[in-house]
Amino acid sequence: MDHPDHALDAIDRRILEVMQLQGRITFDELAAQVQLSASAVLRRVRRLEEAGVITGYAAIVPPERLGLGLTALVDVRLAPPGEGCGPAERFRAAAQDWPEVVECLRLGDGMDFQLRVTVRDVADYGRFLDECLLSRPEVRDCRSRIVLAQVKSGRPAV
Repeated sequence: MDHPDHALDAIDRRILEVMQLQGRITFDELAAQVQLSASAVLRRVRRLEEAGVITGYAAIVPPERLGLGLTALVDVRLAPPGEGCGPAERFRAAAQDWPEVVECLRLGDGMDFQLRVTVRDVADYGRFLDECLLSRPEVRDCRSRIVLAQVKSGRPAV
């Protein structure tokens, strides 16, 4: 597992699948599910962490529990590159500083980026658009869609 591109075996994949579905599982419980000893599972998890396969652990909090009742998907088209640092690099840097942006994806379909934005309400979203997104000189235009309901999230990657 020394190299990040190391192929995962079936046990590694099962460990990752279980951990993604049950993030607070104990090593003893995980070991029982993958039919290894707890110490063997611990060694495998540590190797997965060291190899960058597991990059962190987090609590998943529904945005509405934090008073963030509106989610929008925003497709962003940037202006053509000019001199110096290009628009994509400037936009990426700016997006890192916007707490409303919970996900930023680079696209290849005619739009340049898609943002997943969570805010309190429509007024807060308007403020984000005016003060953050549309005030950026590299942003040519954007298209917003309001999320009505989240149907599925967090599918295990393995």
